Amino acid sequence: MNAVRSLVKRCADWTAPQWYCLAVAVLLVPRAGTTLATGASFALPGDGWRSVFQLAVVAVVLFGIRGPTTAFGATVAVGITYAVLTAMELFNGHDLLGVIPVDTRDRFVHPLLAVAAFVCALVAKRRSQRLLQPR
Repeated sequence: MNAVRSLVKRCADWTAPQWYCLAVAVLLVPRAGTTLATGASFALPGDGWRSVFQLAVVAVVLFGIRGPTTAFGATVAVGITYAVLTAMELFNGHDLLGVIPVDTRDRFVHPLLAVAAFVCALVAKRRSQRLLQPR
């Protein structure tokens, strides 16, 4: 019971980027896992490569969730990555670099992850600036 209380208290002190990292992991782990479990193709382009990419992003955010500074860095990195993917989709809406297929969900999820990352990073930055200002 003490472990649960400790976890709840620690999560109550999380920053917006830490919550972003958790949300991204919760979104991408089932998506990548179910795709791989149902026999994803590793042809080019293939859903298997999308799943591998998503699991790499999950590794970044799970590493980042450890603390406010690492979460901020992971959030910005993931935000930039998904912003670049969104821009690439504008030029070629079928696949990313001939490896990862783009579907309708990606056209919604990629910009959403990019915008949410930048909003969370901005919230954290403003909060830290407010905490540093003399009262």
